[in-house]
Amino acid sequence: MEASLEYWENAIPWAFKGETTTYESKRGKRYELQDYMAHDIGFESYRGRKVLEVGSGGGIDSAEFARNGAEVISLDFTHLGASTTRDLLREAGFVPNPVRSDASSLPFRDAEFDCLYSFGVLHHIPDVVPVVQEIARVLKPGGELTCMLYNKASLLYCYSILFVHRNEGLTEEQLVSRYSERILNCPYTRAYTKGEVHGLLSPYFEPINTSVRYNVIDLPDNRKFKLDIPDRYELGWHLIVKAKRR
Repeated sequence: MEASLEYWENAIPWAFKGETTTYESKRGKRYELQDYMAHDIGFESYRGRKVLEVGSGGGIDSAEFARNGAEVISLDFTHLGASTTRDLLREAGFVPNPVRSDASSLPFRDAEFDCLYSFGVLHHIPDVVPVVQEIARVLKPGGELTCMLYNKASLLYCYSILFVHRNEGLTEEQLVSRYSERILNCPYTRAYTKGEVHGLLSPYFEPINTSVRYNVIDLPDNRKFKLDIPDRYELGWHLIVKAKRR
């Protein structure tokens, strides 16, 4: 836990640590790079709903929910994530509700939220089943889970991670953890197949809909380089999962 916390205090995506960057600039960069998000996440559909973001990071997505009329609580287990989210929401003109807590023990009542959103977080949690149980607990019946998990069937996983680094003497699990993030040597990363996502969530959620986005590979001088490949081939790095609490 300590090693994970130390890593993420210095590696939170979209926190722009040490940079002077405006909210509008951060927002523009995020949704230009991951340009599928407006359509696939559908921030506007959460107007008037109570949303918990688990792993708020730089706070840009929490702000986007608020911008579209949702009531948002932003949870992160790092000091950097909680403070960056708070400051960004204030800059954007919204009232921040940051909470610093571990996802395995969410400090909320049963059935408190209409939606739980978590982008790129669950695949970094080794013992993820209790976290899924907590997510189910705090969601209302019929409440929605929207999350992003890494795709094991992606070009990035199969080529850029496993094939390119095949001679380093590391296991598959060690390779994906080492090379999954822009800052190397993440303490833990797991990529999922669609079937594994279904197996993880099906005890508590149905239906479970998964789309594949973000076609990227690593180049020697450019990590996460975007490729013009149709999404129908399902080679992208991101699994966008939407499921409803039973």
